Amino acid sequence: MRKLLLSLLFAVAGAPACVMAQHGLVGFANYADLGLRGTTGGAGGKIVHVTNRADFEKYAGAEEPYIIILDADLKGFYDYSTDPKQKHDVVSVASNKTIIGGGSGARLDSLGLDIKDRQNIIIRNLKISKADPDAIAFRNSHHVWIDHCDLSSQKEENDANDGLLDFTYGSSYLTVSWCKFHDHDKSSICSSGTRNIADYGRQRVTYHHNAFVNCTQRNPRIGYGLGHIFNDYNERNTSYAIGMFARAVVNVENCYFKDVKTPFSQMYATSEDDAYWGFLKSEGNVFEGSRGEGNSSGFDVSRYYQYDFAMDDAQSVPGLVAQMGCVDGIESDIIPFPGDGAIGVVRGTQIACGDIEGATGYIYKVGTSPDALQQCDPAALELQPATTYYWQVTVDGGEYSGKTSGVFRFTTAPAEATYPTPFDGEQHASLREVDGSTSPCVPLSLRWREGFDAEGYTVYMGTDSSLDDAEANYVETEEWQPGSLRYGQTYYWRVDATAADGSVATGDVWSFTSDISHAHEGRNEVEHAVRGALCFPELDNQPSWILASNDSCNVGDQGPGYMSFVWVGEAAEYDITTAYFDEASGQGWFGLYVGEELKDQWTAKANNNKMATRVTRNVPLYAGDELRLEFYTNGNMRCRTDYIDIAPSSGSSGIEDIEATAQQQVRIYSLDGRYLGSDIGRLGKGIYIINNRKVVISGR
Repeated sequence: MRKLLLSLLFAVAGAPACVMAQHGLVGFANYADLGLRGTTGGAGGKIVHVTNRADFEKYAGAEEPYIIILDADLKGFYDYSTDPKQKHDVVSVASNKTIIGGGSGARLDSLGLDIKDRQNIIIRNLKISKADPDAIAFRNSHHVWIDHCDLSSQKEENDANDGLLDFTYGSSYLTVSWCKFHDHDKSSICSSGTRNIADYGRQRVTYHHNAFVNCTQRNPRIGYGLGHIFNDYNERNTSYAIGMFARAVVNVENCYFKDVKTPFSQMYATSEDDAYWGFLKSEGNVFEGSRGEGNSSGFDVSRYYQYDFAMDDAQSVPGLVAQMGCVDGIESDIIPFPGDGAIGVVRGTQIACGDIEGATGYIYKVGTSPDALQQCDPAALELQPATTYYWQVTVDGGEYSGKTSGVFRFTTAPAEATYPTPFDGEQHASLREVDGSTSPCVPLSLRWREGFDAEGYTVYMGTDSSLDDAEANYVETEEWQPGSLRYGQTYYWRVDATAADGSVATGDVWSFTSDISHAHEGRNEVEHAVRGALCFPELDNQPSWILASNDSCNVGDQGPGYMSFVWVGEAAEYDITTAYFDEASGQGWFGLYVGEELKDQWTAKANNNKMATRVTRNVPLYAGDELRLEFYTNGNMRCRTDYIDIAPSSGSSGIEDIEATAQQQVRIYSLDGRYLGSDIGRLGKGIYIINNRKVVISGR
């Protein structure tokens, strides 16, 4: 079923004529996900002007949407010079808010903004200084736009303040634009450090046209997710500018670095195989007095939004710094919906702009070319699939009557499903993934981008590209979980989108393949397993501490993660010995699975910095079974696994492997003593007690 389309009237925000070419909201905050079609702030809410803290707190924390124009500077009680120190003074902000500093900007001195478990927030034209602990802090929040703000502290406090803009604990879909960060140590972080699984699959952020001047580090620092940085300016950063870690992928384009000690910093890792490794693509950047190099091809931003129209040449970035930070007239800016450069727009979306104070109406011009716009009624506009639309708005009535926006653009979704995950042609797909709400990993889900008019989808999947014998699976969301898949197998799949009128848009056939590693009797070094989630090989560089077999093990300290083998030995019962390192840093959970069945679980909690073993006895294995070891961590514990030894169970000599036939009549019991009848031909694959003997049924 189509996600509910919000009825949108749009927030006040603004810019003088000289700023209009800045295109408004561009980037990840425009992306449709997590129940929102983009970021609209206080859209449709009442416009209120506030001049004191009591009113500011009242409207910022209200459950209703509001567009809050702050027409006065506010002073907090935080004072680092007092003894005892007065600390932690913040105003909490609820969902669906637009906060704008009126005139040339409003100042918050020693007062920060705190946002937790919220969504859909716009903050513009504020000058925040000396806040504690952060100038603006988001935790577990999404769809946020920070624009034309000036954020700073005072370095003489020796890092008494933490971040200027921190986006942590599972937050996602952030755009930071035309802001000025200065005179601070740790400017902006997008993650919750190195051990918080809430950030896994989140932290999708865009930074563009921002200045970081005399900021030591974190300009920004990104972990776990996807970062896109373009046209930022960095000057006099004495440690590093942009940091990446914990498998984040960051694209840095057309930025300018002047007198920066280290433009790009790989955090906490020296090898791509390390859990902390981050990936960065550097393209079109200018380095003055320094040098920076990328280490990857980055990610495809076009899967999420368009931005080329908003990007400037790197050489022109220093000349744009004067426009960054607070400016005059933001409160009269025209914010479009869909956001500029949005993609995947679906039927039923109505272009909108509103809430310009005093306006009595708006004049819309729309077309499929920026040079051929025609006046139209947005309510009567019938969008077509796979089409790029250009549009412009003029304010009618009130103080800002006649004010005209720049030309905005968005692209509608095709009729069929698009942008598959795993990517089409992926050769190393992970067959399990992190859920976030559960600790062990779960089977892979297939995902795609919504069809233009789709009410539901039929998913076909098989091992033949024709999909002639594939079963049809109907779903009403853009996700389907096929269950456990076989390693090393190439799978083909197709998603057909069914529209409201019953028509079907047949999708393309996509494919993906996974790696495979085999287990056998004897020792199986886990660094040779297929690894997934946050599980990585680690060479033993400290033999006096960890004496690992083969001088290496697998490590995961941001779990969950897993190690997977496919059994190629004889069908029988086996004793499985798992060797792991019990670090003196907390607790680590391990689970031994055959397929989806948990056979054993334990917790590493001796905290003695020694190797330990766990023996799991009498585990039945058949050729082709997946043998999987999963883990997740607690606190600072690192789950290190050395090897898995597999040996025939001491009591398994009586197991026989027979072919089931319909003719044999015997007495059959389950292993737990239940009588199952006498017809072997009706038995499925498994181990049974047949005529007082333990017997493996391997197939028909």
